[in-house]
Amino acid sequence: MTTSKTTSRKTETATVKNLILALMMLTLVAGMATAQSPASAGQTAAQAAPAAGQTAAQAPEVHKAPQPKTQAEYDAFQAATALTDGAKLEAAATEFAQRFPESELRGYIYQQAMGQYQAAGDGDKALEMARAVLKYEPNNAVALLTAAQLLSERTHDFDLDRKERLSEADADARNALKHVSDVPTPAGMSAEQFAEALRQLRGTAHEVLGTVSFKRAEYFNAIKEFNAAVAEERERTDAVVYLRLAVANDKSDDVRSAMIAADKAIANSQAGSQVHQLAEQEKARLLKLSTPDLEQPMDRRTQPAENVLPK
Repeated sequence: MTTSKTTSRKTETATVKNLILALMMLTLVAGMATAQSPASAGQTAAQAAPAAGQTAAQAPEVHKAPQPKTQAEYDAFQAATALTDGAKLEAAATEFAQRFPESELRGYIYQQAMGQYQAAGDGDKALEMARAVLKYEPNNAVALLTAAQLLSERTHDFDLDRKERLSEADADARNALKHVSDVPTPAGMSAEQFAEALRQLRGTAHEVLGTVSFKRAEYFNAIKEFNAAVAEERERTDAVVYLRLAVANDKSDDVRSAMIAADKAIANSQAGSQVHQLAEQEKARLLKLSTPDLEQPMDRRTQPAENVLPK
């Protein structure tokens, strides 16, 4: 249906919004100071050592960012990450990985390219770069979430590999939840800002799990995951999440919860936008369910919600 195809494009843009914001905070800010010269890295390591009389177990846990081993590696890394074009960054990342096959920084340059492609709206290349990051850093939470969200949003009924793509998205999102706390704190970001960024990343993981369940028609699981996303993202929750939560509750015969979610989707979306219109359609359907026309009873089995987002 034409509306469904349009909705797919619109909602794909909307639902990656929170991830892009978190991704930019974690990559572009960190890009200015993630890698230090070998000499500086040694000084930082010494400063991070436990204080006198403090055991390693008592010292606060610090997740260290990857560091270069030689000055040549450091210089090459700085030159690569100074690039702002996705294609040039990708080429630089490939050359860097070939030049320094043991470097801890290989995945990071691909992550920078991933962010640039995603900001430019090139989902296919962003997914390719996310998978390249995971080749070197299989537990990189940002890359896992990027891959998971792109896969979940860009998978449709007609895809021959639909089952495999949704399974990959599900596995990536679950792995990301396990490793969000491993993300190193970017330089220049306050503890409060970093904590908020991590909450958004966890919320995004639950969004993906909810979307995967939604597209599998596993509506009770979708409701659980979308509610978990709302709990993490709070006022930053995207209207699309509330819309899908409304439809999932509708499909589960919980009209009251569906109405609450539909109202939130309307309140959190711009008037006239695709999501706003779909949320209003869903609310109208729910109102009709609540106050049916006795002369034309609605059979839920034969008249499902018309604004269900593409599976």
